[in-house]
Amino acid sequence: MLADGYVAHHATGPKVETAAELGIRLIGEARTAALDRALANLGRGVEALQADIDVFQGDPAMHLRYLDARDEALALHGGELGWEPEPEPEPDDEGSAEQ
Repeated sequence: MLADGYVAHHATGPKVETAAELGIRLIGEARTAALDRALANLGRGVEALQADIDVFQGDPAMHLRYLDARDEALALHGGELGWEPEPEPEPDDEGSAEQ
């Protein structure tokens, strides 16, 4: 019984990711990807898409990084940023396959 407790405590087997840890990791990855897209847009002189801003806005550090980058982009591009239209939602495959 003591050996089982020792092995369970000191075993170096693979760590299983819990559902909460998985959720935190996936949210972090989505926020990072959205921030990267927004920063790339600002680098081109184009306003970031609101859909991307909504994703990382819940993380104060990421949102502050975006705001700083936006201020820099405004300074670099004469106080104005261009606009790109929001992407259209993809049509359903069911409606497009009429025979």
